[in-house]
Amino acid sequence: MLAALVTLALPLLPWSWAPLVPPAVSPFLTICSAIAARALTTAFLIGVPFVIIALISRRWFCRNMCPVGLIVDLIGRFGPSKTANLPPLGQWIALLTFAGACLGYPLLLWMDPMAFFSGFLGAFTKSFTVTALLSAIGLPLVLLISLVRPNLWCAKLCPLGATQDFLALPRRLLRRSRTETSAGDDLPLARRSVLAMGLGAAWAAATMKFARGEGREVLRPPGAIAEDRFPGVCVRCGNCVRACPAKIIQPDLGQGGVAGFLAPALSFEKGYCLETCSRCTEVCPSGAISRLSLEQKRKTSIGLAQVDMEHCLLGEDKECSICVNRCPYQAVTIAFDRESYTSIPRIARDKCPGCGACELACPTTPKAITIQP
Repeated sequence: MLAALVTLALPLLPWSWAPLVPPAVSPFLTICSAIAARALTTAFLIGVPFVIIALISRRWFCRNMCPVGLIVDLIGRFGPSKTANLPPLGQWIALLTFAGACLGYPLLLWMDPMAFFSGFLGAFTKSFTVTALLSAIGLPLVLLISLVRPNLWCAKLCPLGATQDFLALPRRLLRRSRTETSAGDDLPLARRSVLAMGLGAAWAAATMKFARGEGREVLRPPGAIAEDRFPGVCVRCGNCVRACPAKIIQPDLGQGGVAGFLAPALSFEKGYCLETCSRCTEVCPSGAISRLSLEQKRKTSIGLAQVDMEHCLLGEDKECSICVNRCPYQAVTIAFDRESYTSIPRIARDKCPGCGACELACPTTPKAITIQP
């Protein structure tokens, strides 16, 4: 399974959707992302069989499929024999995230080990940068924890393992005799679940309100859900970053606020969103980016081109029509303005999807035409 998932994630196969599979097989991600995105996506269909297996066999995924678990086991052999005596924090993470997902903002979905796995492998498929290092840091941290305290991650911290425990709980309860002792054992879990989900709902509501009030506007990939929910639903797996042939999708290093750190954002410095491509919409495992056909993607707005005549060459009585010639949607035209007695670029709002071709082509510094969210 490790070899198969590495092959899919890198990707080494000709199918554009292959990187979708490794994070999509996680029951934690499958359940929380489907609830948060309010949609049954391709990734959900991939993950459903593993949810069903988790209902029947406790931690089957951990024992037979999880590549992070395998690597953690190997690393743990070099650490001390004792493990840390901590409460089951993974259960809290899973419950907080599930409650947040019910409001549309799964708080800690990015802590899924399969997202760590995909993000780490993705760092080796492009040139080494600081953003690539930050995107890949999750898995090394898990391995470091396992080296210092073997089994701590899998037994106490992993939300994917905790989700499997919750899924297996009804079957375990049915098989267990109804004694006073067993009923008493279940009460702390019930209280913890109610408390954690209450805290998760409050946390998610506060985070979404803060995101709306923060007012930071960031260009997201085509098909991205609303900005107040996008940072929570995105798992930072890096699939969209690696899938983009124009290399315009990069991890957000703060322009979208704290909540959006390392979520994908667009930059048109070296390319634009190609009218012949919808690959980023095919590989999102969480529903943060909706799957779009090529025709749908061409009609989906990323942003809108805006012109600053203080920097435009036409405002200086110079000849320039580069933005008109480079626009693949014929959304830019040159019109004569009688008030300023100059020619100015006009943007057709119904035609412009905000692909960035005009911004990339603009010869001025700073750019006279830019894409705004």
